[in-house]
Amino acid sequence: MRIWLIVLLSVFSISALALSGVAHDTGFPEQTLKSIYPDATGFTSRKKSFTKQQVQAIERAAGTQLHKNDNPLTFYVALGKSSDGTGVLGLIVVVDAAGPKGPIDLAIGVARDGTIHRVVVSENSDDLGLGEDSFLAQFKGFTAKSPMAIPVDIEFNGSVESAQALADAVRRGLHLLATASGN
Repeated sequence: MRIWLIVLLSVFSISALALSGVAHDTGFPEQTLKSIYPDATGFTSRKKSFTKQQVQAIERAAGTQLHKNDNPLTFYVALGKSSDGTGVLGLIVVVDAAGPKGPIDLAIGVARDGTIHRVVVSENSDDLGLGEDSFLAQFKGFTAKSPMAIPVDIEFNGSVESAQALADAVRRGLHLLATASGN
């Protein structure tokens, strides 16, 4: 009995260590997904690997290089009661940015028409203002083709470089999601 308890605790400890990573690809981010689509009744994950040609096209369109967590890409479908009867509220992609002061993880909710529904910062080691609703709400309605220059198109009272790193990650996420979902 005592040996089984030790084995069980060891397995639990190893499992807990495996799940405790900080990166956004270490588990199902349900709390983050719910913060984007609170009315969703569930979320389904999808995975897409990109070809070399797709990576090049995404990088050209986004104006930035893909990060190591971008390929293969895991994205999420928000399910619930939709106005068009499809049961799909939108898509969510989780990306990271390398800000000048530290890493930033963010999730981008995209409505079925391709516009940004909501952006949420889930982890931030950079400018604290990047997580403020007043800043993030400015992205609502933007598309992958929208200009996102700081401070021209989006206002920010903190580090312009940090805010532009986040905006560039949003653009990259939109292009990743469009390619992954075939839009």
